[in-house]
Amino acid sequence: MYFLILFLLLPFQLAYSQECQSDYPQTTPSDRFEIHGDGSVTDKKTKLIWKRCLQGLSGENCSQGTFFKGTWEQALQEAENNPGWRLPNIKELQSIVEKQCTEPAINIQIFPGNLSAVWSSTPDVYSYFVWDVNFKYGYTSTREASHSFQVRLVRSEQ
Repeated sequence: MYFLILFLLLPFQLAYSQECQSDYPQTTPSDRFEIHGDGSVTDKKTKLIWKRCLQGLSGENCSQGTFFKGTWEQALQEAENNPGWRLPNIKELQSIVEKQCTEPAINIQIFPGNLSAVWSSTPDVYSYFVWDVNFKYGYTSTREASHSFQVRLVRSEQ
């Protein structure tokens, strides 16, 4: 019974575990974004249009579906399978990191439910390493392209 209660409460604990430091300036305030009814959001500062949910998820809180997780090559293919969308480069992906918060380091009103690493389209100087952003703490790193990470797609403003 204890495990059932814990299992049922786990999604709520993840949603409310974000920690933000109010003495730091907010880097991605909600008024910087315009949410659209089609599951996308426009960043008024960068003029990029993002999918609100990680690839494979949908719904108001990105709680429906199964998120895509794959190698960098699979992530590039997943982006190709979504005409008009692409993997963001590392600078674009860094632009949505909320530096005031951790666990996750993203504005959860705009981009719900993201606690993991997300692929960028930017390879490192070594052909088998690729840049990613880990949204649990908001740090950027390079990883072997054979690792499995999630995907958030982007497109330029039309």
